[in-house]
Amino acid sequence: MNAPRNLLSPRHTPRRPGRLSLTPLIDCVFILLVFFMLQTDFLRPQVMEFTKAAGGSGAASEMTTISVELHDNDSVWLNGSKSNLKNLRSTAASIITPDNTRVIIVVDTHVLLQRVVDVMDLFNQYDISNISMSAARKFK
Repeated sequence: MNAPRNLLSPRHTPRRPGRLSLTPLIDCVFILLVFFMLQTDFLRPQVMEFTKAAGGSGAASEMTTISVELHDNDSVWLNGSKSNLKNLRSTAASIITPDNTRVIIVVDTHVLLQRVVDVMDLFNQYDISNISMSAARKFK
């Protein structure tokens, strides 16, 4: 009869596989990718178009130009004189030909963008869509 073999000898120890499988990790990545693709909103954002201020053309002289200045101290200037949003609304409402009207909004550097958008929306309510925006010049 043979003697019982030593089960703890090095050649009889169970071997572990030397490599880990990356397949489950790749599966999880693709599942997350599909999940986030399905949760993403693919609608285009609404865009407000700006018109570029044109140089000296003959048609520009027939247009009515409204100058609006928005300053850091929450003041509003309409065509060079101090005003308020109520006067802006009445000026926009009194425009007879909105297609021949151009609005130039001059904005100081620290004015909130929401104030500018509110003024633009005010003129858009009265079908005035030719709106240009520029930064105010600082003089020292």
